[in-house]
Amino acid sequence: MRAIFLFFVVLLALPAARAQDRLIYCNQPERVRSRGVLASAYLEPGKTYQVFYHYRNETGRSTEFVVALSGISAGPLAFTARQGLADPTDDPPSAGEQAMARYFNRRDTPFLAQDGTARFSYRLGQRDVASGVLTLTAKTRAKLALYVGNNDALVPGAQTMLIDTPRCDVEIPLGRTNPRQTYRIGKPESGLDSRMDGSYGMIYAFKLDAPVGSRVRVSFSPRGGQSGLVGTLNGALVRTPILQATERAVVCEAKIGPGGTMLVTSPFGGVFYPVELTFELLR
Repeated sequence: MRAIFLFFVVLLALPAARAQDRLIYCNQPERVRSRGVLASAYLEPGKTYQVFYHYRNETGRSTEFVVALSGISAGPLAFTARQGLADPTDDPPSAGEQAMARYFNRRDTPFLAQDGTARFSYRLGQRDVASGVLTLTAKTRAKLALYVGNNDALVPGAQTMLIDTPRCDVEIPLGRTNPRQTYRIGKPESGLDSRMDGSYGMIYAFKLDAPVGSRVRVSFSPRGGQSGLVGTLNGALVRTPILQATERAVVCEAKIGPGGTMLVTSPFGGVFYPVELTFELLR
């Protein structure tokens, strides 16, 4: 994958990760048959945006895919970004999994675009998939644009969805009377657009609340098609293989500390939803 960053890194202390204010969901059309702008949105200063995209190149030719950020006013553009961008591949699940793993394995990094614009690009072969997850926070108002080939016109049928509060915090209490719980991801959460298959780009934070010192097993299973899980357990990366429908894999076994244990995950592109997580108190 070829990446071009037209900005300089500011050598400052990394900021603490923050909750996302909005989700910018970019997946329509999933099969891109003509060149142009796929998605665009404005970023308000100081707000944090989660960006999810997943597209397949079906233009009939190799083409450039671009994620661009530009300041609205003149002067440098300062922003922070966490990037999870997959290498081009013709396998949608592999692209989605790699993008999400890279996202969870990286930290927010500050950047300064001296000319007010930042541009990331790579080349997609015919039927290659562009899949990515980013978190962006700009200090001044900016415009985000995703396009293939050129940004002269909007791709027919292209839509950008902006979703408020793209984070779902779930408490999982486990004890003698309730040693096992399940949670299903894939049906749109309250307030989300019904077209968001799998609630792509949403952050799910599970707090495992069990007796201190006990152990909890978390397992994962797609309920149809195929899927996998990528996330973090108390900040450390965890993942499963891509599984077929009704197969099951252990995500982790965790010892519960005084403050509980946190599992964070997000649905990634190229796979089937819903999926089911099972939380079990081990005796």
